[in-house]
Amino acid sequence: MNKASTGSHFVTILLGTWLVLGIFIDGYAHNHGVVETFFSPWHAILYSGFLACAAWISALIASTKKRTGSSWKEAVPAGYGLGLLGIVIFLAGGVFDMIWHIIFGIEVSIEALLSPSHLALMTGGILILSSPFRAGWMLEEGDRAAWRSFLPYLLSLALSIGVVCFFLMYAWTFHYNLASANVADWYAANAGFMQEDTQVRGITFLLLNTVALMYPVFLLMKRWQVPFGAFTFLFTFINVLMGVLDGFEQIHGIIVAFVAGAAADLLLLPFRGAADRRRASRFVAIVVPAVLWSGYYGWLAMNGGIGWVPELWAGSIAQACLVSFVLSVLAMSPDRVRP
Repeated sequence: MNKASTGSHFVTILLGTWLVLGIFIDGYAHNHGVVETFFSPWHAILYSGFLACAAWISALIASTKKRTGSSWKEAVPAGYGLGLLGIVIFLAGGVFDMIWHIIFGIEVSIEALLSPSHLALMTGGILILSSPFRAGWMLEEGDRAAWRSFLPYLLSLALSIGVVCFFLMYAWTFHYNLASANVADWYAANAGFMQEDTQVRGITFLLLNTVALMYPVFLLMKRWQVPFGAFTFLFTFINVLMGVLDGFEQIHGIIVAFVAGAAADLLLLPFRGAADRRRASRFVAIVVPAVLWSGYYGWLAMNGGIGWVPELWAGSIAQACLVSFVLSVLAMSPDRVRP
């Protein structure tokens, strides 16, 4: 099986970042009502980033075939097979997107996130972006990770999760702040019949965000002894990307995510080895969401107050910890006992 070099992974990440920036800039344009046509500067960034990724992966496969004399199938580097499929899906999604816009016009608000053509672009993009991560997962070089070799895998996963969160922006807790006193007071005064629905939305957003942020943590822990600082980077990076969508108006999301990521890194310092990582994941599963959401509610308390009763905000923290704990049990399950 052919393996791409660390340098090749970094090129994939660099071009993938180009693609992702196009996605988030396009999202910012949609959110601020400046998109009027398919042929926009935002789409130009997005699709040129895709073409760069497609050209690079194709060149990587072609050069491997020429160097080794292998078949086209054998020339595909480990982890990049689904990335090649992602190129096909993204290309088809792009053509579909242009036709969709011509027929139905330009979507606004949540419609843009649920458009079939955009979901095809999401699928293709994630398959492309996650190629270095899959390559790292398939290596047989053990689980110890040095920063230089591990960084492209971490960036690959962070970009992929970032795209997932992009398509869940309508449920991003740090954007809507539904538990804030200002929002709660507005609903109580103007739409009291929706107050409970708003609370349900807020708790649902919080739990969904917990899964989106904690899943990659357990995925990395399952495969590697993650170097110190990786989770601080992961949490901060994803929240910086999401901050692009509203022009970094909700800077508190980045700050509390940084603190929660740092908590995960500090918790893992005493643990080494596969068995220790499994045990550590249980602590991480409970402590990190507690730090994240306690920090979030603390920020609300210092900036206008919390509009929910303690049973709601404290209970949502506890529930997030329980959801995360169950996720860790599923992701980091005990070894099977052999007869």
